[in-house]
Amino acid sequence: MSTIKDIAREAGVSIATVSIVLNGKGRERKISQETQDRIHQIAQQLKYVPNQSAKKLRAAHKDSYAIAFYWATDFRINYLARITLGIQREIMRQNKVVHLTVVPYEVDHLQKQMETTRNEFFNGIIIANMSDKDMEYLNSCDLSCPVVLFNRESPKYSSVTMDNYEVGCRVARHFLKKGLYDAGVLTHDTAFPIMRTWMDGFIDTFARAGHPIPQDRICLCTTSSASAIEATRQLAETHRLPRAMFCESDVLAHGMLYACHEMGISIPGDVEVFTIGINMAEFNDYAIPSLSRIDIPMGHIGEQLLHLIVNLIEKKAENPTVQYVDGIEIIAQSSPAENS
Repeated sequence: MSTIKDIAREAGVSIATVSIVLNGKGRERKISQETQDRIHQIAQQLKYVPNQSAKKLRAAHKDSYAIAFYWATDFRINYLARITLGIQREIMRQNKVVHLTVVPYEVDHLQKQMETTRNEFFNGIIIANMSDKDMEYLNSCDLSCPVVLFNRESPKYSSVTMDNYEVGCRVARHFLKKGLYDAGVLTHDTAFPIMRTWMDGFIDTFARAGHPIPQDRICLCTTSSASAIEATRQLAETHRLPRAMFCESDVLAHGMLYACHEMGISIPGDVEVFTIGINMAEFNDYAIPSLSRIDIPMGHIGEQLLHLIVNLIEKKAENPTVQYVDGIEIIAQSSPAENS
């Protein structure tokens, strides 16, 4: 096992300097950023484990693991409960002692958060909601423990993911099968790569069917229901409200339901709504009208994430292993089945 002496020798600095940097006090002690970066890089290369972490590692017994779960602090924090319940079920099913630490991070700043916790010891890491910038960082670094990504694929890391393009295609095919060719999208900020892929699948499917979606029917919203309310009002007031609307999340769909109710617009009579279900099922089942959706099985995904990271830790699975999960199509009142 590497020591601070090994790092100091490789970096060409004193042991004291290495200790200061690894304890997160480099800036306070006015050590250059270049030196700090070099020390951290060498520590990663040598797979250095801090003394306190090494004690934890030696004290840990078989079937006892510390796992970090990195989750973005944007609106998707609302979905954390569903996936964590699945992780808990799998922990109990495996009958292991798992210390799960949820580590919040800001989108585009995963590197900053991971460097903050670099001196913590984890047997494995699960990471969700990465932006393209966050993925660039992950693909460029060398982490010393197994990593599983949620809903992103990488040649370097294992993942539990979905065919996200196909998710958007499925929504489009639902509308097209019913002869609803006048369609639109309430879309989140395009900084969310998975949601962008859902939209691409939806738009491309309509285009391939000979019914391209006009640009003025694609409405960019923020991550709030209030934004969807405003977008729906603008569409209605400018006579651009389509016959079929794909809301990229149930957060946006609930905003659209509210706006249509206020304006006396009938769902599904005047416009049909289909969404992606990420919240607890009850939020969408008991909406008025209930929401048709592709439900993301967060609980099952949580089970798969925990199962895979444990298998990687125990070397029962090879890295990278990619496991695919299908979304569940739920047809409800906002866009009923073709013959209902």
